[in-house]
Amino acid sequence: MLDRRSFLCLLSVASLALSGCGASQGDEAPEATTGGEEQTTGVPNPFVDCESAYDVAQLAGFDVTFPESVPGCSERAYQAIEGQLAQCRYSEGDTSVLIRKGVDDGSGDLSGDYNEYPEEATVSVGDLEVTERGSDGLVFVAIWAKDGYLYAIDADG
Repeated sequence: MLDRRSFLCLLSVASLALSGCGASQGDEAPEATTGGEEQTTGVPNPFVDCESAYDVAQLAGFDVTFPESVPGCSERAYQAIEGQLAQCRYSEGDTSVLIRKGVDDGSGDLSGDYNEYPEEATVSVGDLEVTERGSDGLVFVAIWAKDGYLYAIDADG
């Protein structure tokens, strides 16, 4: 979680960064097996781990860059869903910030955060209308749309 000022600063940087640059194969979820082996069932994990923002963009099928770092987070992990979504998770301990860009499917929200927050507001950041959700003056989720893409920043910890 970030205070409103820190979140708006991160949002400004991310909104500028999420427009430029460019798949490696990652691990796939195990498939169901038959015969004498134990069966594993479930929904396959659509995310593919990537080495760089370039690899994420290649797999997602659209340009994307991410901030080099997020204050308070020393680790960075890239993932993509082929032809649909690019994301980067910054983390350290219990703190994590997830930044996503995906093809606008009409849902209006690709944050993946289904929590209900007591506070919601729409703010202007440059030419963007950004919906923020949070509580006690802290922002946990920000979502917006631009040029056929959805964007989200989700902070916790």
